[in-house]
Amino acid sequence: MENLRRRIQKIKKKRPAYGQMLDFYLKVREEQEKTKASLAIEPIHLKKEWKNLLAKEGFPVLEKKDFPIDIEASFPLFQSLCQLGKEANPHMAEQVRKIEENIGKNRIDLKGLFKEGIDEEKVEQIVKELGLDKKVFFFLIHNSIRPSIEVAVEKLLNELNTETWTKGCCPVCGSLPHLSLLKEEVGKRFLLCSYCGYQWQTDRIVCPLCNNKDQESLHYFTAEGEENYRIDLCDKCHQYIKTIDLRTIGEIDPSLEDLATLHLDVIASQKGYKRPVPNPWTNH
Repeated sequence: MENLRRRIQKIKKKRPAYGQMLDFYLKVREEQEKTKASLAIEPIHLKKEWKNLLAKEGFPVLEKKDFPIDIEASFPLFQSLCQLGKEANPHMAEQVRKIEENIGKNRIDLKGLFKEGIDEEKVEQIVKELGLDKKVFFFLIHNSIRPSIEVAVEKLLNELNTETWTKGCCPVCGSLPHLSLLKEEVGKRFLLCSYCGYQWQTDRIVCPLCNNKDQESLHYFTAEGEENYRIDLCDKCHQYIKTIDLRTIGEIDPSLEDLATLHLDVIASQKGYKRPVPNPWTNH
């Protein structure tokens, strides 16, 4: 965590406008790390047929509900994140109060949602019925179970072989990537899953969102003095993904680097391109 704190201080000096968001990010990460230290997560043992589906058929090995979640640890983390949310900004504070009120009246089965690994349809139904901001609600739930998911993925790494995986969705849970990373001396390109945090290697020249490999319709832009960050644009699907070159920054926390470069997302949006997985730390 000390490296993360130092990195945040460095970014804040360069971009003071990001200060409030970065402080919130750090507080959430600190709470998650505290939770991670006490988690009881059983390793996932992949059945042989699951591995075969991954290698031969191109199916991810797990569904979201398959991740083992330490519910007893996730619940107090949820409460801590709600407290942080009340101090973050007025909109989030109001949403947190509404969420807590509905939990108190048993209108939200929080432990059930944790167990199911966030059932999209159920979340949609809850926010619609109770008039909640979906992004805030999803953010709080996902970040409460995220330590459990990360520990489960760490324990799964030795069982996984994703060398033959060529898809743009995660081989572990099937979710879309939210970042592209350049690593190692030769600049191998990896995609970072938006749900479970797994990283898998992909081609350097391809749109991971629609598998377009036509170089004429793939291009990117960077900001002056920020060449470690670029926005990869695809003219076929009109979507983009942010690529972070970790070879000079170091792999401290890619999601932090994403948050610290929101100005690039604004430019991409102004150019008419869409990010399929919006940054979860914004607009709440």
